[in-house]
Amino acid sequence: MIKVHVAADGTKSFQVYGRARIREKSVRVYVGSFASKKLAEAADEQHRVTQRAIKAGDLPAAVDHTRTLGDALDAWLKAIKDQRSHDEYESRMRLYVRPTFDSTPLVKITKPKLIDLRTSLKERDEPLSNATLNTLFASLSAAYSYFIEQGWCSENPLKFIRDLEVAERPFRWLQSAGEVQKLLAACNENIRTLVAVLVGTGMRLDEALHLMWVDIDLTHRVIHVHRGRRGAPKSGRLRHVPIFDSVLTVLREMKLAKGENTLLWPGAKVDKHGEQLPRNKTSVFRPFKAAVLRAGVDKKLRLHDLRHTFAGLFLASGGDIFKLSKILGHSSVAITQEVYAHLHPDAFAEDYSRVAFAIPGHVGELIQLSNANR
Repeated sequence: MIKVHVAADGTKSFQVYGRARIREKSVRVYVGSFASKKLAEAADEQHRVTQRAIKAGDLPAAVDHTRTLGDALDAWLKAIKDQRSHDEYESRMRLYVRPTFDSTPLVKITKPKLIDLRTSLKERDEPLSNATLNTLFASLSAAYSYFIEQGWCSENPLKFIRDLEVAERPFRWLQSAGEVQKLLAACNENIRTLVAVLVGTGMRLDEALHLMWVDIDLTHRVIHVHRGRRGAPKSGRLRHVPIFDSVLTVLREMKLAKGENTLLWPGAKVDKHGEQLPRNKTSVFRPFKAAVLRAGVDKKLRLHDLRHTFAGLFLASGGDIFKLSKILGHSSVAITQEVYAHLHPDAFAEDYSRVAFAIPGHVGELIQLSNANR
């Protein structure tokens, strides 16, 4: 359909409208405005040809010019609702992307606008770190891959946005058994066994909170880790974690006192079938932080740093990095080496004399030191 539009100054233009299938519905769309009727008729005919090709399957569906980023994100999050990363993605979008772009049409979000968003998040009163911003944009890029598959847009505006440079962040960890004991002594009874098992196994908090007694084999000294908040641990694979001496003592005492509990650390709630639900993570964070402060260890120590503590102490005591990789559930030993091999500053102390040689003709100068007290 062609409409004639006359501007206030008398200028005449020809506006073309047509029909297109968007969101599986036939809707009216604006094709464009043209200076002559001949150009408008050509555009109208080209639009009709394109729509016939789309209907025949020869061309992809028309881009949806009305779908907002908020609508698209809702659909994407629904599609990945069973993935363990769902809640993290939802939180990032809600906190940092939706406030700016929730009602913006998807096709109007461009690379410059996204760079402006990143700049504003970096310069606000509580700025996001470069690492957090990179993670945020990687999450949004994953969403765009889904949008393109659905035909809602034709390209990913994040494709050519480079990651921000991230300085290497040192891990925080308890570097001796003495520090571990100080922390355990400062923990209240409600979390002491949990903290001990986290330090002694390297498990993630989510994995530990979902442990059931049927997963614990005290006879063969192994923990079968295959549960998580979304049904599987982060790696998505079953792994077997050995029970070391210190943890064996803790688990034996817990087993004697477990009563009717099926979970090692049950929460206060049950599901609709009357089954125990795991303790909520937030019920652990506050007493753990209080214990850290009482123990006098690094006040920025996090629960996840207990996993780093296990890895560091394991390597420092001569543990094999290939075994450590299996215990932690990494997909390859290269990841373990990259993340943990540098944790202990004395890791190479016993190797300093291995490649030994002397430089010919290089003799150190001997200096006689006087002793004023002699």
